[in-house]
Amino acid sequence: MQAKENEKVTLADLQKQIETMRAEYEAKLALLCEEKSEQARAADEQSEKFKSFLREQEAWLNEYVEVRLFKDNEKYKDDVYVAINGKNCVIRRGVWTRIRRKFALLLDQSEIQDLRTAELMEREAGRFADESRRRDV
Repeated sequence: MQAKENEKVTLADLQKQIETMRAEYEAKLALLCEEKSEQARAADEQSEKFKSFLREQEAWLNEYVEVRLFKDNEKYKDDVYVAINGKNCVIRRGVWTRIRRKFALLLDQSEIQDLRTAELMEREAGRFADESRRRDV
């Protein structure tokens, strides 16, 4: 019986334990809230940097540049229609024209693709000719 009486916990002791546990919990909660707010600030800062970068890129793409497209009296005589994401423009051939940089870049990409296509066609024609000679066709 003596051991059981010594093991008895008083209400005051329980309240002290509860207050200690509550204080630890609140400290951990405050620390977590602080970390979360720091992460949110860092994310906001990174998001703002990214938005600023996008604005700069968009401004650069929308700057005006002058271009002059090749003109002859056969295949390259008509005006060129260019469209990007619903925005479009018509560029006259043989005349210096001010257009937004994004359209000029698209024209450059198109020219590069045409050159690659021509190289591929030439390479495949050579391969076909070699194969034909090899098979005596």
